Amino acid sequence: MDIIAEVRRRHFVSGENISAISRSLNISRPTVRKHLEAKEIPVYQREIQPEHCYFYHIGGV
Repeated sequence: MDIIAEVRRRHFVSGENISAISRSLNISRPTVRKHLEAKEIPVYQREIQPEHCYFYHIGGV
């Protein structure tokens, strides 16, 4: 998530071009464009993990 904010700040605030951003952050130009065109920053939400089966923790039968 920090990379998206950095890409947007460098382009919109500092005026850095897409090629320079991609070189300095070591990401592809299409990725930089994708981050610039995004209307909102994606939010990561972890799904609830399924409960582990006790059978596998004791080595099985």
